[in-house]
Amino acid sequence: MYSNNQEYRVAIRKYFNMDVSNLEIEYAYLKNEDPESYDESLYDENAMSLGMERIYENTKADKRFLQLYILAAGRFLSEDPETGICVLLTYDFFGDFIQLYENPTDEGFSKLSSKLS
Repeated sequence: MYSNNQEYRVAIRKYFNMDVSNLEIEYAYLKNEDPESYDESLYDENAMSLGMERIYENTKADKRFLQLYILAAGRFLSEDPETGICVLLTYDFFGDFIQLYENPTDEGFSKLSSKLS
């Protein structure tokens, strides 16, 4: 799915249908000076929030997802499922989590749980 930070950010933007056109204009001055910062600036917070809410609404009734969210939240000394979703959308877990979200299998839950432990 991705092998570096830039590809990860592209995957996040694509998956959550981020509209960054206004940000491309706002941060255009960074494009040549600091390409990494420019790319990091292309983040649609609203699209991400809506996407995270959608994921939570679609999975909150599934005990396996809830257990996974709590396990992930534990990395931040929390038990908040929404914090867990944030963790699962980070570089280390995004690819595996999205695959699991789109195709929940016991094997997928086991694999991701092991990766979080």
